[in-house]
Amino acid sequence: MFRQILQSSVRTLLERPNIIRLGFLTLFCFSIVRLYYIVYYFNNILIWKYESWVQISDALMYFISTLNNHHAMWSVIIAVIVIIVWYLWLYPIGQAAVVNALHYPEKSSTTVFFKGVNRFFPMLEYGGLSIPFWLFTFFTVIIRLDLMDVLSNGLVEAMVWIWWLMVILASVLWQYVVIIISLEGCQVFDAIKKSTKIAFSNITLSIQLMLVELVLLLRFLITWAIIVWIPLWLVYIAIWLDIMNNSFVEWTIWVIWWILLFLLSYINCIIETFFLTYWYKAYIAITKNEE
Repeated sequence: MFRQILQSSVRTLLERPNIIRLGFLTLFCFSIVRLYYIVYYFNNILIWKYESWVQISDALMYFISTLNNHHAMWSVIIAVIVIIVWYLWLYPIGQAAVVNALHYPEKSSTTVFFKGVNRFFPMLEYGGLSIPFWLFTFFTVIIRLDLMDVLSNGLVEAMVWIWWLMVILASVLWQYVVIIISLEGCQVFDAIKKSTKIAFSNITLSIQLMLVELVLLLRFLITWAIIVWIPLWLVYIAIWLDIMNNSFVEWTIWVIWWILLFLLSYINCIIETFFLTYWYKAYIAITKNEE
């Protein structure tokens, strides 16, 4: 069943590009926020552990001064507000909309989007409840603790291992919650109970799909690490050649940076949509077998 689910999910996304477009429109700002956290912690590791790189506050001040010189500060402030609102509101709606698009292939994107809107509050509630159990949250906190040099403390280490166990359990047992809320309209705790029961009774399949998710996330991080070095090396080369103050060079670097940001966000949206697709396929296959 495992291979059939993955193959069917890939085939669905290839045959129905509207699902990827729907995912991109609703998950884009979620991807930007995730990329920001990756940059922030990567920057801190290089500074505090290896005493290299540039303080992110210095980079931010350079960014602000550049925008002031071009009279674009208000545009950026508005863009930040849009990203925050988009992240908080459209991400939970987008998840439910993608699941409904998979379940109702005959429905238009507008129709499934409003189905997602109808599931906004339970999806938002579940999103807030599950944040401490995200793998991404766990690893970012571990990095923070490592930067604070407290991981060697016995009590902290014990708590980290307990938390890691809880994250693993939630990552396997709660994966069907979004599908259940989106399709059945259950309340959050009822959906968690049902998801736990389904995942536990199909534990091998759930673990296999979770491992695929983990591998794809790690591959995305590696891809990000490779791509993000492109504008950074361009900056180093421009400084070395003493042409950083040239307006053409400056704008070229900015354009390349935004193109790469868009590309990385798009890749992340495809990955997130693929996750939703194969968990949906697994849920449908399991419920059909139970019938």
